[in-house]
Amino acid sequence: MYRQPFDLVRLFLSLFQDLPPVSRALFIPGAVLLLGYPLLSVMLGDGHGGQAFATAFIAALAVRIGLGFEGMVRRMLTRYSALQAAIYALAFAAVPLLVLVLADDPLWCQRMQSVFYVVIGGVFLIDAIKGRTDTAASFWPDMEMRAHLPNLTRMMVVYNFAFLLLNETLIQAVGAPQWLLFWAVLPVIGHMVLRALVLTVINLDDDGHPV
Repeated sequence: MYRQPFDLVRLFLSLFQDLPPVSRALFIPGAVLLLGYPLLSVMLGDGHGGQAFATAFIAALAVRIGLGFEGMVRRMLTRYSALQAAIYALAFAAVPLLVLVLADDPLWCQRMQSVFYVVIGGVFLIDAIKGRTDTAASFWPDMEMRAHLPNLTRMMVVYNFAFLLLNETLIQAVGAPQWLLFWAVLPVIGHMVLRALVLTVINLDDDGHPV
């Protein structure tokens, strides 16, 4: 049995070797952004870089939301009625896009990613504080995952706030065009890290030690 923090980190890193192939759909929003931004920059001309950035980002975010919309509705249906789930899903999808359209500012686009992590991380944090696993159960509804839901809830708090810190650090450290590269590959990075974290949790015994 592994009992040292180093062994836990080593287990986590080793699980990256066992990850399944990444879905090609994860690359689509990034491709829209990386192709749309330079194209719009040329079309709009000098002095309109911010507008090109915001427009390309909104289009890419709309694609990302569209690709994940069905899954989001399915998760909400596990907790709400069909009407409530539809209303919440539409609001969750439409409000960020509406805010960005009205703001038309690259910084708002960057901060929107942080808002996402705050909201999702906050939901899991409330569940962890109250000893609930409802949100985690909506992400991992399979029977064999039920025993892992408390640890998965805590893990999702760490995951979301760690990426929040990473996003805010990059906003301060690099320019907006360079940040686009981070956002473009973020779904792939996030998928790999999350999958490795889930496998790490599954490989923990009841005492919190990896087996």
